Amino acid sequence: MPRSRWTERLGGLGLAALYFGVLTPVGWCVRAVRDPLRRSWNADRAGYLEPPDRSRGPRRRPGADDRRPGRAHGFSGRRV
Repeated sequence: MPRSRWTERLGGLGLAALYFGVLTPVGWCVRAVRDPLRRSWNADRAGYLEPPDRSRGPRRRPGADDRRPGRAHGFSGRRV
C-alpha cells in the first residue's frame, strides 16, 4: 500500500517532536552536570595551557611520505 502525503508529514513531525522533546533536554541536562570543555575558572592554577599528547607518536607533515622516486610533486612524469 503506498504511503500517503499525511503519513510522511506525521513522520517528520514525530521526528521533530522526538528531537526537541527528548534529545534537546537530555543535552541540556548533560551540560548542566559536566563541562566537556573545562571552561570553569580556577584561581589556583598557574596556567591553562596543557602540553600536547605525545602518546600517539610523532606528528608527521601531510604529504611528507607521499614523495616517491619518479614522482615529482604528485605528477606522474608522463608527457602527453
